[in-house]
Amino acid sequence: MMGSTRSNALIQIMQIEDEIKRVSNSKRYMKIQQYIRILQDSSGKAIINVENPNDMGKIVQLRKNSVKAKEYLKVYEDLLLEYDMLLSELRNRKKVFTTELFG
Repeated sequence: MMGSTRSNALIQIMQIEDEIKRVSNSKRYMKIQQYIRILQDSSGKAIINVENPNDMGKIVQLRKNSVKAKEYLKVYEDLLLEYDMLLSELRNRKKVFTTELFG
């Protein structure tokens, strides 16, 4: 009985690690991080190209410090927060199973 609980915990840990890797390496997550960096960067070009956060895939040109750029930055930060919360939850679940596995 004890062995099946341990192997179940190990399987759960491996599945959670796969999910963390999948989320962390997803194109959308990486683009969100990239666009936040571009929108926060105070140096460089005055006109930037980013995807509309409400319609990913549609590239728009913005003035870096425009109201629209600030709105986009806020939306991207909210999207990043959702990803960070998901990753945090996955890491916490992994920690529970790791504790279960190793005591």
